[in-house]
Amino acid sequence: MDRWELDKFLRRITPFEAAIQNRQNLKVLKPLVRGEHSRKYPIFDNQDIVDNILSNANQGEAKLVFASEGISFCCHPRFLKTQLHSHSFVEMMYVYSGQCRQIINGIEVTMHQGEICIVDTNIQHLIEPTGENDIIINCLMSKSYLENILIGRLAGNDLFSSFFAKALYPNNDSNNYLIFSSGQSEKINQFMTYLLCESFNRVIWSDEVINSYMVLIFSELLSIHTSDINSQNYYVIKNIKLSDIILFIQENCNTATLAYAAEHFHFNPNYLSMMLKKLTGHNFTDILHQARLRKACLLLNNSSMAIAKIANSVGYQNVNFFYQIFKKHYGDTPAEYRKKG
Repeated sequence: MDRWELDKFLRRITPFEAAIQNRQNLKVLKPLVRGEHSRKYPIFDNQDIVDNILSNANQGEAKLVFASEGISFCCHPRFLKTQLHSHSFVEMMYVYSGQCRQIINGIEVTMHQGEICIVDTNIQHLIEPTGENDIIINCLMSKSYLENILIGRLAGNDLFSSFFAKALYPNNDSNNYLIFSSGQSEKINQFMTYLLCESFNRVIWSDEVINSYMVLIFSELLSIHTSDINSQNYYVIKNIKLSDIILFIQENCNTATLAYAAEHFHFNPNYLSMMLKKLTGHNFTDILHQARLRKACLLLNNSSMAIAKIANSVGYQNVNFFYQIFKKHYGDTPAEYRKKG
């Protein structure tokens, strides 16, 4: 797919959008919702039309985000207003054409062509109706994608590595979203075009290409962020050490202790514990268990290693305790999780 084919693809009126425009026969929308748009996440402001999406929103989100290595791209459907909603994943919105008006945490935000907005998990927002020329691209990133793919590649990018680290361990007091006035950046527009061409016309190596373009995009956004980031949201990500600490725990989850981590970063253990609790809403032990369990899930899905060996390799010497905490966290035993995977 080249950029001309991409433009034609993005501007086409889908059957769902055509039915929205022709409101004389709204019944036609129901089968379309259950077909094409059961794979899309927006929650629309018309209960009669989209009851299927409303009743299966969480299921649809999970299927969409995990469809391809934890990152998915879709066009926001035009002509409808979404209800106030939030997601369990990070959402990046890119205005390919026209504009986008939305409400984020009660604040009205208008984005124009080429601009980008990144919304953290569990942030309440809605999108106003868009016109035919308003092409909005949604990039949805699951927590597993952030942890296993993106954060490690952004280790030197303190803005985004800290932002995404907070998304992995959300604090109820967090209020995170970033707005970038990137409309005049030729690099952003070029990178996004190449990225979308790759995403909508996948081949065997597309995942690695997409990951590389994501890093390029975030690197370019970092270079223009100083004057563009919404100042009221910057304070929650200004501690650049958070991402380093999270990465350290992830990489050393089988042996890490609070004392070991505190010594590594030259902190008092009590101070480190307090800082983690304040910034993420979770204590060190919670973060350590989550890192161990995520690593265990990767091994369960991608290896034939015995469950007892997996427990030991991620830091649990007591296999019974591993079974208990895994069951509590995921609702399945490790064996059941592996079978479903």
